[in-house]
Amino acid sequence: MVIDVKQQKFIDIFKWFVISQPILDMLTYFSIVYFGLNITVGIIVRVLFLAISLIYICFGNNHPWKKYIITYLAFLFIILGIGFVVNFFTKPEFYLFSEMQFLIKTIYFPVMICTILLLFLPGSKLADIKKYLLSSVSIAMVLVGLSIIIAVLTNTAKLTYKPGYPKIGYIGWFFAGNEIGAIVAIAFPLVLIYAILKTRQLKDIVFWVPTLLLAVSALIIGTKVSYLAVTITIILSLICNLLYWILQRRAANVNSSAKNVLLCNLVLAIIFFAVTPLTPTYSNMKDEYTTVNEAVQKEEPVVIEEKVAEAEQASFLDSKLLTILLSKRNLYIKPVLEDYADAGLFNKLFGLGYAGYYTGEPKLIEMDFLDLFFAYGLLGFLVICLPLFYIFWRVLRLLFRNVGAFFGTDHILLLVSAGLGLGIAFLAGHVLFAPAVSVYLAITLVLLFYYSHEH
Repeated sequence: MVIDVKQQKFIDIFKWFVISQPILDMLTYFSIVYFGLNITVGIIVRVLFLAISLIYICFGNNHPWKKYIITYLAFLFIILGIGFVVNFFTKPEFYLFSEMQFLIKTIYFPVMICTILLLFLPGSKLADIKKYLLSSVSIAMVLVGLSIIIAVLTNTAKLTYKPGYPKIGYIGWFFAGNEIGAIVAIAFPLVLIYAILKTRQLKDIVFWVPTLLLAVSALIIGTKVSYLAVTITIILSLICNLLYWILQRRAANVNSSAKNVLLCNLVLAIIFFAVTPLTPTYSNMKDEYTTVNEAVQKEEPVVIEEKVAEAEQASFLDSKLLTILLSKRNLYIKPVLEDYADAGLFNKLFGLGYAGYYTGEPKLIEMDFLDLFFAYGLLGFLVICLPLFYIFWRVLRLLFRNVGAFFGTDHILLLVSAGLGLGIAFLAGHVLFAPAVSVYLAITLVLLFYYSHEH
């Protein structure tokens, strides 16, 4: 493997940084709950690693894409910096700490994507670095799964929902239910890919332990996001592995690893769906289905009246059904949308800053792409999302150039991970602005990029 010592040292640092993520999150929980600290170990370590990553990008590698990535990041910092300075002088209220914290969280995701891209040097064995990253995610998810289960068994777990809320669930020693749910959703397909790659014989079922721990954790957490993510991933992986095994049989080229992967996947699916009815998730999903059903029935007469009397037409954002599905996030769109509509051309291009033009307590919409757009304007939004646009252009190109590779099990699971991460970011937030979550999404997107690059 052609790789210099400096490069390998940073890869090792990155691996341990990924493994440390659940530990940092648990330390954050104890710091806030028991000591009431605002500045936690997690924040300090992640900001330090952001600085180390920028040093690595500029001085720690000899990747041929280095100059392009530095140019992109410089342009990103200039665009976001202009918006920050303008809002500092023109915004009705400007909380410097909150605005700076939001800015750092925003740049974290694109910087992580750029950092991970540079880990894959031309001439190196891409498969080895891929396994290196996937193994670090798997170890981190073992820590997540074990901590949640141990916290529940010792009766020390934090509730996913506030006391008195009709839903139930436990997030262990983690502070935010939305974030840990998103982590499970994004990381589960990665852990499953690693298990598949490592399975050759039936004794390799040990590599499926992280998948089982994470699947059980998703059921304990009690959110529909984590449950549906794991369900979709298990079903799709089962279908892909079954088709792969059938194709091998038809070609008279069956190997034991394909059969063993299929058996392990089947066992995982059986255990997961067998225990589902006994968990908080099942109870929550059943109650939510009833609530949504009632909301739909109540809304039907309103829809009929609107068609008859257009003069009394209600805004789509006020829809009761939408309020339930988006957990009231739709109600936070209207004020910032009005602020953006009334803003001048400069603010439309460079944004309104953190949470728009707040006059009291700043409040995000908690739909990441909308928050990005309103905070940084059209220019900022496009520049921040540029890596996403490029990666998915490569994915679409692969579809038309190599259909067989596009529908490979690894690629499908990476697409599931990316789709879940970006879908959660759009609908529920707490992904692109949460360094604890966005690092996993960054790994997924870079692996997607290099998969298309290899094929």
